[in-house]
Amino acid sequence: MTDPLSLLILALGGALGWYALLRAPGRGKGPEPWQQVGWIRVGLLTVAMLGLDITVGYPRIQSAAQNLLIGAAIGLYFRLARRVGRQDLWRGTQPRRASQASAEGPAPAAHVLPDEPRGARNPARRAVLRWAWRLVRREWRQQILVLALITVAVAGTVLGAAIAVNASPPADAGFGSAQHLVTLPGTDPHLSADLAALRARFGTVDAIENQTLATGLSQDAQLRTQDPLGGYGAPMLALLSGAYPTGAGQVAMTESLASTFGVRLGGVWRDGGRGLRVTGLVEDPLNLVDEFALLAPGQLTTPDTVTALFDATPAALAAAALPDGTAASSPGSSDGLSPALIVFTVAVLALTFTGLVATAGFAALARRRQRALGMLTAMGATDRDVKLVMLCNGAIVGAVGALVGTAIGLGGWIAYAPGYSADAGHRVLWTQLPWWLVIAATPLAMVSATLASRQPARAVARMPVVAALSGRPAPAAPAYRTAAPAIALTAAGPILLGLSGGWGAQGGKAVFMQLGGLLLSALGLALLAPVLVARLGGPARYLPVAARLALRDLSRYRARSAAALAAGSLAVLIAMLVILITTGRYNDPVDYFGPNLPSNQLVLYAPGAGPGTGRGPGQVPTAADVPALEPHVDAIAHTLQSADVLPLQPVVADLIRKTPQKTTGNSTSIYLATPAVLEQYGIEPSSTDSTALLLTSRPGLQGSSGLSLLYGDLQNQSPNAVTNDQPDPEIQTLAALPTDTSDPNLMVTEYAVHRLGLLVDPTDAWLIQAPKPLTPLQINTARQLALAAGMKVEIRSDAPSLAQVRDDATGAGILLALGVLAMTVGLIRAEAAGDLRILTATGGRRRLARNLTAVTAGTIGLLAAVSGTAIAYIDTATFFDGDLAVRLSQAPITDLLLVLLALPAAAAIGGWLLAGRDQSARAHVG
Repeated sequence: MTDPLSLLILALGGALGWYALLRAPGRGKGPEPWQQVGWIRVGLLTVAMLGLDITVGYPRIQSAAQNLLIGAAIGLYFRLARRVGRQDLWRGTQPRRASQASAEGPAPAAHVLPDEPRGARNPARRAVLRWAWRLVRREWRQQILVLALITVAVAGTVLGAAIAVNASPPADAGFGSAQHLVTLPGTDPHLSADLAALRARFGTVDAIENQTLATGLSQDAQLRTQDPLGGYGAPMLALLSGAYPTGAGQVAMTESLASTFGVRLGGVWRDGGRGLRVTGLVEDPLNLVDEFALLAPGQLTTPDTVTALFDATPAALAAAALPDGTAASSPGSSDGLSPALIVFTVAVLALTFTGLVATAGFAALARRRQRALGMLTAMGATDRDVKLVMLCNGAIVGAVGALVGTAIGLGGWIAYAPGYSADAGHRVLWTQLPWWLVIAATPLAMVSATLASRQPARAVARMPVVAALSGRPAPAAPAYRTAAPAIALTAAGPILLGLSGGWGAQGGKAVFMQLGGLLLSALGLALLAPVLVARLGGPARYLPVAARLALRDLSRYRARSAAALAAGSLAVLIAMLVILITTGRYNDPVDYFGPNLPSNQLVLYAPGAGPGTGRGPGQVPTAADVPALEPHVDAIAHTLQSADVLPLQPVVADLIRKTPQKTTGNSTSIYLATPAVLEQYGIEPSSTDSTALLLTSRPGLQGSSGLSLLYGDLQNQSPNAVTNDQPDPEIQTLAALPTDTSDPNLMVTEYAVHRLGLLVDPTDAWLIQAPKPLTPLQINTARQLALAAGMKVEIRSDAPSLAQVRDDATGAGILLALGVLAMTVGLIRAEAAGDLRILTATGGRRRLARNLTAVTAGTIGLLAAVSGTAIAYIDTATFFDGDLAVRLSQAPITDLLLVLLALPAAAAIGGWLLAGRDQSARAHVG
């Protein structure tokens, strides 16, 4: 702690505590020293520093966080001691009773309280609470906005928690209720002896036999035998309708497989030369993606694999001698954060967003009740009683909204759970909920609503009685605003995102730091809003009258305008983060992701080949097999009414990219850039670089660092396999090539084949392009023809395109921000209604109200768009770190312009239209 860097950090912490953690002079809540401290700032700083200390594994950063916190505490203490004029801050400044004043001498009037018996004010407080309850019941229509916001936030929390908790596949998928499994080859001549040895060693063993079942599609199915009453496999098998097969000639299928083969319950399915009666429809509840046909036990004579499920203690498993070439597997455990905890964090952010909007709503409610509260004060109510009316209102609204939202969320989940099972890939019951989060949502919403009503309650309690009874708004008091906390939190968010490891980082610590970074950015953006609106009055002097008045009103009544700006900025921040991170995922040039094919294309694979690396999972076809397959290809193309058939030759090579976080491998096939392929896409061979090794359409691949082209004996899995590595291969980007993942978007040049001696396999895929989108009948016909030839087809998947995700996120963000403005701009303009009446009486035009509202809405929309977008880009830059140029090679220019230009324009136009004649008529006095 004596090195210069530690002393510097201590000094910085001391300066932070001296200048930023104390309330402005005259803004304290009371005479006590602790009432002069900005406890929210202290709490945020403490949480941020302790979070760094706990989550970051770097000792220097941990030491820096501790020193900064210690320095801030020291600076805060001495600044507070200087303000109150003494060092013994722990003694406090206790007010004296009137009975003590005579014995102890005179005291300042502000510190003398009248004598009251204990509990004397309880009846008065109960009366105030009853009156607050009656006000809530009478004015519920005026609070429907805040109530709806809290209801939506809580309902979204409950529904989001249920979806997030059930999104991950079950840890016991593939294991059932067993602790371990061993996979045995079905061709093992000692299979029966191996199973008997396992039973002798571990007791009950549940054996499941599987054989690959060709469907004609790129995804194969399984022909399976399994005992429905097996000791461990029962959770992996469920009967939907009909009955399980019990003997020869019977089979049960999953619904999707039955639909693929076109058979129904009670029908006959032909497997090779035998006919099997479909007795039932089944599924694997732990893995709904698993497609299989179930035979009765003992009916599968030549299985490919046999899975043995059993229980064993670690000691027994370590001492056991398993069959040669096998190893026991156990269900995996996640080392990340609980999805419920992540949803809880997001729920806190959502309720914070709701609280910002609710603050403006409660401020308007306090303004409406101003005279009634002034009358209450004139009758002898204390400031605490007046605050109690508003705080009770907030608590009641929060409780009602939480209960209604919980009921709506639970009802929505119960209705959605059956359909969600297909999206999650496993059977989901509606009772699978994080009940602790559902229960915690109610008090969390009550606290959020109560805190939202706290600032309006304090403002109305401080108002003089005469001003309150007159109904005039109190003049805005000059507020001491410092940008230090906002800047500190806004800077801490990207720092945490960068320290987490960014994209590709794994583990609970990385997820925790990433969530913390996003929350700190959101809080910093919320604290930055009052600082921004406070400075709008300066440039207003150079604008026309309507714009000048609107900007000065925003700066003057910042309690509501800052809340609206913070809520709108958060909406833009969330939308832009979704857009930028999704863009980064789609722009990964190696682990390529996106739609696989256009709707009018189909890829036909030879036997043993399939989508992926291009090398095929099994035996690749030989050159002699290709002429025998071409008539089948022509027949399938004829059924699609197409003569556009493009043969594709895979190359035995793989492209990888090494980064500090991980090594990424190519996820699609690499084909040879033959003259036919280049001609198909209108590329002249002379336009290609003669020294290029790879041709691609993937944005960002050319110029990426850490690339290596692997080649050699890649198909040999033995340790003696010889592989070679070509670092930083020469790449040429050709925009004419297709970009879909199963199209030839990455190809090896013939120059690379000769220079590196690459192995080129015979043609194993044919790309068929039809003149129109493929119909279900055409797809099924092609599948049946491919199945008869031992081939398989690949069709368009349901993966969304990058443009679809961007458009959805942009539209949702703009609509959410406009909704916030629509709910708050009217409240902001209500503060200046008196000024508007004076202007109208002095000859102001009728359209003045429209212009004021349009400028108000447009200004808040512009500030929200700029601030939210700026923070989102900063967070994304640190999240992707050195990979930013590659990840954002396709920058979302259109979406950025829509947010920065269309959002303010739509807000201004909407404000001008919605102001309408009613507002102008209310402003008129004649």
